[in-house]
Amino acid sequence: MNYNRSFILIFISILSIFSSCTFSNERKSNVITDSLIKATEDIAIGETRFGISEQEFNQLHPDSLVEVGGRIYNITSYFNKAEKLNMVYLIDTATIENAKFDQALFDKMDLLKQHFVKTYGEPKHSRGYPKRETMRNGQSFDAYIWKIGKKKIAVGLALEEAKEGNIYYVVAHVDRRD
Repeated sequence: MNYNRSFILIFISILSIFSSCTFSNERKSNVITDSLIKATEDIAIGETRFGISEQEFNQLHPDSLVEVGGRIYNITSYFNKAEKLNMVYLIDTATIENAKFDQALFDKMDLLKQHFVKTYGEPKHSRGYPKRETMRNGQSFDAYIWKIGKKKIAVGLALEEAKEGNIYYVVAHVDRRD
Protein backbone atom coordinates (compact mmCIF):
# COMPACT_ATOMS: atom_id res chain seq x y z
CA MET A 1 0.00 0.00 0.00
CA ASN A 2 2.82 2.42 0.90
CA TYR A 3 4.54 1.51 -2.32
CA ASN A 4 1.45 2.54 -4.36
CA ARG A 5 1.13 5.86 -2.53
CA SER A 6 4.82 6.61 -3.05
CA PHE A 7 4.53 5.74 -6.71
CA ILE A 8 1.46 7.97 -7.12
CA LEU A 9 3.16 10.89 -5.33
CA ILE A 10 6.27 10.56 -7.49
CA PHE A 11 4.13 10.33 -10.63
CA ILE A 12 2.12 13.45 -9.67
CA SER A 13 5.32 15.35 -8.85
CA ILE A 14 6.90 14.50 -12.19
CA LEU A 15 3.70 15.38 -14.03
CA SER A 16 3.56 18.74 -12.22
CA ILE A 17 7.14 19.55 -13.19
CA PHE A 18 6.52 18.76 -16.86
CA SER A 19 3.28 20.75 -16.88
CA SER A 20 4.95 23.83 -15.40
CA CYS A 21 7.83 23.60 -17.90
CA THR A 22 5.39 23.38 -20.81
CA PHE A 23 3.37 26.35 -19.54
CA SER A 24 6.55 28.37 -19.02
CA ASN A 25 7.76 27.63 -22.58
CA GLU A 26 4.36 28.61 -24.04
CA ARG A 27 4.45 31.89 -22.09
CA LYS A 28 8.00 32.61 -23.30
CA SER A 29 6.95 31.87 -26.88
CA ASN A 30 3.99 34.28 -26.60
CA VAL A 31 6.24 37.01 -25.17
CA ILE A 32 8.72 36.55 -28.03
CA THR A 33 5.90 36.59 -30.60
CA ASP A 34 4.34 39.72 -29.08
CA SER A 35 7.75 41.44 -29.00
CA LEU A 36 8.40 40.51 -32.63
CA ILE A 37 5.03 41.91 -33.67
CA LYS A 38 5.57 45.19 -31.81
CA ALA A 39 9.11 45.56 -33.15
CA THR A 40 8.32 44.79 -36.81
CA GLU A 41 4.69 45.46 -37.73
CA ASP A 42 5.45 49.09 -38.68
CA ILE A 43 8.35 48.11 -40.96
CA ALA A 44 7.43 47.69 -44.61
CA ILE A 45 10.87 46.54 -45.82
CA GLY A 46 14.38 47.37 -44.67
CA GLU A 47 14.39 50.92 -43.29
CA THR A 48 11.08 51.77 -44.96
CA ARG A 49 8.25 52.17 -42.45
CA PHE A 50 4.53 52.17 -43.01
CA GLY A 51 2.91 55.58 -42.61
CA ILE A 52 5.62 57.64 -44.31
CA SER A 53 4.76 60.15 -47.01
CA GLU A 54 5.45 59.70 -50.71
CA GLN A 55 8.24 62.29 -50.47
CA GLU A 56 9.92 60.35 -47.65
CA PHE A 57 9.56 57.12 -49.63
CA ASN A 58 11.16 58.69 -52.70
CA GLN A 59 14.07 59.94 -50.59
CA LEU A 60 14.65 56.40 -49.31
CA HIS A 61 14.31 54.81 -52.76
CA PRO A 62 15.23 57.44 -55.40
CA ASP A 63 16.04 54.73 -57.95
CA SER A 64 13.05 52.49 -57.03
CA LEU A 65 15.42 49.72 -55.96
CA VAL A 66 15.92 47.97 -52.62
CA GLU A 67 18.30 45.24 -51.49
CA VAL A 68 16.63 42.33 -49.72
CA GLY A 69 18.63 39.29 -48.68
CA GLY A 70 21.52 40.21 -50.95
CA ARG A 71 19.35 40.55 -54.08
CA ILE A 72 18.07 43.69 -55.78
CA TYR A 73 14.32 44.25 -56.16
CA ASN A 74 12.27 46.94 -57.86
CA ILE A 75 10.10 48.51 -55.20
CA THR A 76 6.71 50.09 -55.86
CA SER A 77 4.77 52.01 -53.23
CA TYR A 78 1.06 52.32 -52.54
CA PHE A 79 -0.46 54.99 -50.31
CA ASN A 80 -3.80 55.16 -48.49
CA LYS A 81 -6.32 58.02 -48.64
CA ALA A 82 -4.33 59.88 -45.96
CA GLU A 83 -1.36 59.70 -48.38
CA LYS A 84 0.61 57.44 -46.02
CA LEU A 85 2.49 54.33 -47.18
CA ASN A 86 0.45 51.19 -46.61
CA MET A 87 1.94 48.70 -49.12
CA VAL A 88 5.15 47.94 -50.97
CA TYR A 89 5.43 45.62 -53.91
CA LEU A 90 8.76 43.97 -54.77
CA ILE A 91 9.80 42.46 -58.11
CA ASP A 92 13.04 40.50 -58.39
CA THR A 93 15.09 42.38 -60.99
CA ALA A 94 16.74 39.12 -62.13
CA THR A 95 13.35 37.75 -63.22
CA ILE A 96 11.80 40.80 -64.89
CA GLU A 97 12.28 39.39 -68.40
CA ASN A 98 12.25 35.71 -67.47
CA ALA A 99 10.38 33.53 -69.97
CA LYS A 100 11.19 30.21 -68.27
CA PHE A 101 8.85 28.55 -65.80
CA ASP A 102 11.39 26.24 -64.19
CA GLN A 103 13.26 25.30 -61.03
CA ALA A 104 15.61 28.30 -61.37
CA LEU A 105 12.56 30.58 -61.02
CA PHE A 106 11.36 28.64 -57.97
CA ASP A 107 14.86 28.86 -56.46
CA LYS A 108 14.77 32.66 -56.72
CA MET A 109 11.35 32.68 -55.07
CA ASP A 110 12.71 30.48 -52.27
CA LEU A 111 15.61 32.92 -51.71
CA LEU A 112 13.10 35.68 -51.01
CA LYS A 113 11.08 33.33 -48.82
CA GLN A 114 14.21 32.52 -46.79
CA HIS A 115 14.81 36.22 -46.15
CA PHE A 116 11.44 36.45 -44.40
CA VAL A 117 11.83 33.08 -42.65
CA LYS A 118 14.99 34.39 -40.94
CA THR A 119 12.99 37.17 -39.31
CA TYR A 120 9.47 35.77 -38.93
CA GLY A 121 9.88 32.00 -38.96
CA GLU A 122 8.02 29.66 -41.26
CA PRO A 123 5.08 31.17 -43.16
CA LYS A 124 1.58 30.88 -41.76
CA HIS A 125 0.35 29.61 -45.14
CA SER A 126 2.45 27.63 -47.60
CA ARG A 127 0.93 26.69 -50.94
CA GLY A 128 4.17 25.49 -52.53
CA TYR A 129 5.06 26.04 -56.16
CA PRO A 130 2.30 26.96 -58.60
CA LYS A 131 1.55 24.95 -61.71
CA ARG A 132 1.95 26.79 -65.00
CA GLU A 133 -1.71 26.22 -65.89
CA THR A 134 -2.92 27.89 -62.67
CA MET A 135 -1.06 31.13 -63.41
CA ARG A 136 -3.26 34.04 -64.59
CA ASN A 137 -2.17 37.06 -66.59
CA GLY A 138 -1.55 40.10 -64.41
CA GLN A 139 -2.02 38.19 -61.16
CA SER A 140 0.40 36.81 -58.64
CA PHE A 141 0.30 33.38 -57.09
CA ASP A 142 1.01 33.90 -53.37
CA ALA A 143 2.96 30.78 -52.46
CA TYR A 144 3.96 31.86 -48.93
CA ILE A 145 2.09 34.15 -46.54
CA TRP A 146 3.02 35.56 -43.13
CA LYS A 147 0.74 37.58 -40.85
CA ILE A 148 2.54 39.63 -38.23
CA GLY A 149 0.10 41.72 -36.25
CA LYS A 150 -1.38 44.19 -38.74
CA LYS A 151 1.25 43.34 -41.38
CA LYS A 152 0.86 40.75 -44.12
CA ILE A 153 3.71 39.48 -46.29
CA ALA A 154 3.18 37.37 -49.41
CA VAL A 155 5.88 35.87 -51.64
CA GLY A 156 5.13 34.23 -54.96
CA LEU A 157 5.23 34.36 -58.73
CA ALA A 158 3.42 36.50 -61.26
CA LEU A 159 2.64 36.07 -64.94
CA GLU A 160 2.58 38.74 -67.60
CA GLU A 161 1.47 37.75 -71.08
CA ALA A 162 3.43 39.73 -73.67
CA LYS A 163 3.61 39.69 -77.48
CA GLU A 164 6.96 37.90 -77.22
CA GLY A 165 5.54 35.24 -74.89
CA ASN A 166 4.84 34.72 -71.21
CA ILE A 167 7.05 36.39 -68.62
CA TYR A 168 7.26 34.95 -65.11
CA TYR A 169 8.75 36.90 -62.23
CA VAL A 170 9.26 36.64 -58.49
CA VAL A 171 7.13 39.06 -56.49
CA ALA A 172 6.35 39.96 -52.92
CA HIS A 173 4.01 42.42 -51.31
CA VAL A 174 4.10 43.72 -47.79
CA ASP A 175 1.03 45.59 -46.59
CA ARG A 176 -0.44 46.84 -43.37
CA ARG A 177 -4.10 46.80 -42.43
CA ASP A 178 -5.22 49.83 -40.44
